[in-house]
Amino acid sequence: MTNIRFTGSFGHFFIVSIGLILLSIVTFGLALPYLSYWTTRYFFTELEVGSRPVEFTGSFGEYFLVSLGLILLSVFTLGLALPYYGYWNVKYFASNLQVRG
Repeated sequence: MTNIRFTGSFGHFFIVSIGLILLSIVTFGLALPYLSYWTTRYFFTELEVGSRPVEFTGSFGEYFLVSLGLILLSVFTLGLALPYYGYWNVKYFASNLQVRG
């Protein structure tokens, strides 16, 4: 059986998260997709499978465009598209992970 270990630290996560939340407030929510992207990417890329690190190969540009479209669709459908946004978010990250080594 292979062990999976999380190597991130709360201090680093907290400081960057606070900065991104403040940026989201200043940009009237425009930075929220980046907050979501960074948070999910942080938790996945701070994993080790055995002693091999996990790498994320996706791009923020692609993530941002699709997220923006799905958020707008959710607004127009009064939230009915939100479950799909959650599904797509997890699928996007899981599809762009690799274990190095």
